[in-house]
Amino acid sequence: MVIEMKNFINKHNINYRLQQLVILILHLILLRWMFYTLSHSGKMTMLTVMLHFIGMSLMGAGLIRGTAWWAQYHYMKEAKKEIEKNSEEKSQAELKLEE
Repeated sequence: MVIEMKNFINKHNINYRLQQLVILILHLILLRWMFYTLSHSGKMTMLTVMLHFIGMSLMGAGLIRGTAWWAQYHYMKEAKKEIEKNSEEKSQAELKLEE
């Protein structure tokens, strides 16, 4: 599959691309936090390391849940538009048949 870059960002999907950017930045922050914790865990107390890993786990779970909710929201919004479009086309076709 080839993606044409000229159509990657346009006025119809700019909000979607901005959301993807936010998700990417949050993942990079989480990755940086993991790297920091693993690099410095030898100098930290066991409690501090454990709290870092609990925080990373909660952030990771939040990212997974949040992105899943976001995707479902957009899917339902698009599905609703498609259903409305199809029902309009169907009603117009029925009107033409009645004439």
